[in-house]
Amino acid sequence: MKNRLAWLVLTALMSAAPAWADWQVAEGSRIQFVSIKQNTIGEISHFERIAGAVSSKGQVDIRISLDSVETMIGIRNQRMKDMLFEVGIYPEAVITSQLGAEVLVLVAAGQGGEVTTDIAIDLHGNTVTKSVKLLVTPLSDGLAVSTTEPILINAAEFGLEPGVAALQEVAGLLAISRVVPVTLSLRLVASDS
Repeated sequence: MKNRLAWLVLTALMSAAPAWADWQVAEGSRIQFVSIKQNTIGEISHFERIAGAVSSKGQVDIRISLDSVETMIGIRNQRMKDMLFEVGIYPEAVITSQLGAEVLVLVAAGQGGEVTTDIAIDLHGNTVTKSVKLLVTPLSDGLAVSTTEPILINAAEFGLEPGVAALQEVAGLLAISRVVPVTLSLRLVASDS
């Protein structure tokens, strides 16, 4: 039974392969995060510049320009760039993954659905693997890929604890949460190359 299922997936993948292409991250893509200060005040921020691609073999490479952080307050943007992300040393965060055959078959068949995959997040000199749930939705001009659950980023996992403490001190705050939920909403279009 297991061999038959593997054979069916392989057959579907091979027959659908011409419909699967290289994809580029397009305008309108967004990566957002929510920070909590004083234990009661939530603030939504995002990154203005995201680039990347998903290859025809399912290799994912997404790059986030950390100096494009937008919190809607100029001085806070600058402090996050300098004190938290240290963009002079670590200019970008990188998300990589290898999508499984079931995702490739789903997309090649022009169908949407929810998938679970592991992603590696390289941030501030540290790489951490997270399991994420994604909703893949076909669009007339490409694909929409979004998280169905937030990805929880812990400052300590990425060596960001000193930066958070520095932000807390300079802003005169009693508390800034060390765990931040992050959501992805990506629009992918077929690559011209």
